[in-house]
Amino acid sequence: MSQAVTAQSPAAATPQQGTHHYVLTLQKPMPHGNGFMVSTCSGRCSPTGMSRSDFYVWLIGEMVRQTPQLAGASTVFFDVQPNRL
Repeated sequence: MSQAVTAQSPAAATPQQGTHHYVLTLQKPMPHGNGFMVSTCSGRCSPTGMSRSDFYVWLIGEMVRQTPQLAGASTVFFDVQPNRL
């Protein structure tokens, strides 16, 4: 008895990863001159209908929501690129 086998490309076997990859690093001075708080987030997303600026503002808001001490922090690094090679 023969059985049909369908080959999948590696991309077909990979779960959906989002259309874009992002990295954002924020930095804020600690009180009393005791150094800096630095936080980086990265991940994949599909920011449909958002501009780069919209996504940047939204992402900062998410970081501050998760870590309120980052309110007013400076951006050290931000990048969002299509998630493909």
